[in-house]
Amino acid sequence: MEWVILFIMNWILFFLMVDWKGLKVNIWGGVFAVGMQMAVDGQFEAHQLYIIHDGIIYILGSSLFFVLGPVFVIGILFVQYHPIKRWAVILHVLMGSAMFAVTEYLLLQRKALEYINWKLMISISTDIAALGLLSWAFIVIFEKRRELRS
Repeated sequence: MEWVILFIMNWILFFLMVDWKGLKVNIWGGVFAVGMQMAVDGQFEAHQLYIIHDGIIYILGSSLFFVLGPVFVIGILFVQYHPIKRWAVILHVLMGSAMFAVTEYLLLQRKALEYINWKLMISISTDIAALGLLSWAFIVIFEKRRELRS
């Protein structure tokens, strides 16, 4: 049930915060985030670093509600609100990672997620790397697409 609640909460956040005009470009941030998450979590799950409980519908070891909820939605919003200044980009990545860490901590407390050979600090490092890569993709790829459309 936790995965469904998380899914619903993220889609409410999406509808409250989305820029409909920029969605054609920003949606690729969500697609890119889903691709990264599926590749990484699929491997981590296969190596039994952690277990997802009660995912309801599973896709490569992850709950579909997680993939299409926080990962897709936050990927779109992360790109939509991506800052220009370098110091702000670092803060943006760290804050996004902190939000995922809090979500993961709550899922651990609710027993929807169980660590086997994993720790929260490793997860935070992985989130920083993933959001750093998404940030790089925004700077290199998404901004180029916006420039071409202008």
